[in-house]
Amino acid sequence: MIDSAAFVTTPDGRRLRTFASGPRDSGAVVVLEAGLGASGLYWGLVHGMLAERVRVVAYERAGYGESTPDPAPRTLDRLADDLDVVVDAQEPPRLVLVGHSWGGPIVRRLAARRLSAGAPMDGLVLVDQSDEHASLYFRPSTRRLFAFSASVLEPAARLGLLRVQLRSLVEGMEPVAAAQTLDASTNPGAARAAAAEQRLVGSELAGLRSRPPRLGDLPMRVISGMKEMPSDRTRGPLIAAHLETVASHPGAVHVRAEESGHVVSASEPELVAEQALELAMHAGARGVDSRSSGEAHSS
Repeated sequence: MIDSAAFVTTPDGRRLRTFASGPRDSGAVVVLEAGLGASGLYWGLVHGMLAERVRVVAYERAGYGESTPDPAPRTLDRLADDLDVVVDAQEPPRLVLVGHSWGGPIVRRLAARRLSAGAPMDGLVLVDQSDEHASLYFRPSTRRLFAFSASVLEPAARLGLLRVQLRSLVEGMEPVAAAQTLDASTNPGAARAAAAEQRLVGSELAGLRSRPPRLGDLPMRVISGMKEMPSDRTRGPLIAAHLETVASHPGAVHVRAEESGHVVSASEPELVAEQALELAMHAGARGVDSRSSGEAHSS
């Protein structure tokens, strides 16, 4: 995947490293948005599956890997600005955005913007996204945890602890690709980028809660990792939040990732690729697939 690296340039002159593969004449482009704290290289398994059928792009947000750091606050609007540069460079006739974890709010922000502007926007796949319907994000204890996490990310990177913590992202990847992903995600610069994003997660989710993005009946797949770890008390509330998101969006379908916790891209990459392909190829975009719970709503 790293062999496909190329750079796009933002209006303020920063460079973002992208990884694009797959047929240019497929008629559809799938863009993969990473979660907080990681290079887009961790999409490797999903990226390879999609590239067999459609044009697929992953990238590194500002400060990760080889992408230029951003001195501006990393708000959702700012993050969506950068994603839009990556998307526009592909000139997509049809577009599906896939966002994991914190990438979910980012792709939703850009999707609403593109729909408002009449730009191509054909579907969203939200992979165990950070969801503003989950009240746990607004607890004082969570805000303290986020602040503490942001403060220790760079020291953890320097001590090699961040590399250990992020190993779950690269499970199943070929060893060289896994090492490249961790190199790009766990150096001090990447840790500083992650901290800058982490500090704004609570306030940005609160903004989404008060001003939901206008997505109309855009086809949407909301994937939830269903496997709960014994010490994890957040899985149930997060799944409930995902179901609330589905209920509030015409065209949305809930998809259960039965063998996964949070990192569905590693444990069930074929499920993520399948959902993105169905939307990209306009197959069953309004229907319910065999692994879905709930049903898509039509307006």
